[in-house]
Amino acid sequence: MELVKILSNPVRIQVMQYLQIHGEATTKQISEAINDVPTPTLYRHINTLLKEEVLMVKEERKVRGSLERLLIINKDKFTAIENGGVADVAYQFLMEIYARFEKYSKKPDADPKKDRLSMRTRMLRLTDAEFDTFMQDLGAVMDKYGEKSVGKERSISFISAPVEEEN
Repeated sequence: MELVKILSNPVRIQVMQYLQIHGEATTKQISEAINDVPTPTLYRHINTLLKEEVLMVKEERKVRGSLERLLIINKDKFTAIENGGVADVAYQFLMEIYARFEKYSKKPDADPKKDRLSMRTRMLRLTDAEFDTFMQDLGAVMDKYGEKSVGKERSISFISAPVEEEN
């Protein structure tokens, strides 16, 4: 299956975003974080990502008689993308976000100010090590607020891309 088709599912995108931020996680940790998706559905999507080698099992360990897998993103799968494949994956990701905005905007009671709709871009100049630390810090902040069970649910997406500097 093509990577774009694999990642065209919003649940799989959520799994990938979680692992992008956290680096590694068990299926149980992912399930606890993405708690709006039924566990069997989430497991099915994780198994699809494993079957298609988008995810890899970093480690397996016995926990109370069952086998627990520590999952990571298979970075080789993404570096092997050829002929504009990265652009296709980014396009699919952005279209998923666009679809949510479009659905929202068609609601008769849509109120961007009241709902605190936000779109921001900030350029950062960081070394690779600083960026890695930034991503870990961002993951910690998202975890802190993602664990709250009270309040209005909001979708937060983060995109990191190189900037072509003008001469």
